[in-house]
Amino acid sequence: MVACGQVWCALELCGLTLGPPRFMFAIEGVVVLGATLRTREREPFEVARWGVIGLGTATVWAALYYAAAALTHPPAARVFDDSFLARLPLVPAFTSIYLGVHVFSVVPYCVIPEPRILRRYLLGNALIVSLSTIAWVALPVRLDRPPIPPDLPGFGAFLLRLVHQADPITNCFPSAHCSVSVYAAIGLRFAPRPLFAWGIFTAAAICASTIFIRQHYVADVAAGAGIAALIAYAITRRPRAR
Repeated sequence: MVACGQVWCALELCGLTLGPPRFMFAIEGVVVLGATLRTREREPFEVARWGVIGLGTATVWAALYYAAAALTHPPAARVFDDSFLARLPLVPAFTSIYLGVHVFSVVPYCVIPEPRILRRYLLGNALIVSLSTIAWVALPVRLDRPPIPPDLPGFGAFLLRLVHQADPITNCFPSAHCSVSVYAAIGLRFAPRPLFAWGIFTAAAICASTIFIRQHYVADVAAGAGIAALIAYAITRRPRAR
């Protein structure tokens, strides 16, 4: 699903016109189903269950995100003066990459081979979500999004309209979107090298997409990535021998 979003974005950036949304969703469904049917390996239960745990973590993150938004009064939230963001164009094609973060955050739970590492990875993920939620409630920041012309064509523009309808304008600082994606990419270093390289690319693309579709300030992205890097270092650092 994440890779499909990257392909859709690349095609739109190249100037190609994609089909209707239903058609694109149908293609993605066929790709995901085909990939699922090709997977025939059986994993030990102590490793296989972590995929469900990762899905539960993403669900808790979403619940806390909307709960923090419900506690925040948007007019009272801070607004940053981001001159760099103001100079960048709005590129709706990046929306398909932006939406891939929820599935991407579950990938390390499915490919990290050892339960010991998975437990430490889960701890770091929980810290990221908890610290982000505290910051959203204690220091609310909002980003007023630019309007999307109703006649703007493209699959990315369709997805961005859905994002504007469902996503609150608060909960900006730090960007959990970028934090979770960077943390997932770092976690994939325990996976095969090609998957790790793809994870780094995906995290960078998600961070860029949050800016190009005006979902976060540049400071939000930097703070989210920094938190992820610090927590990843903290939970994997081995204590020195006495």
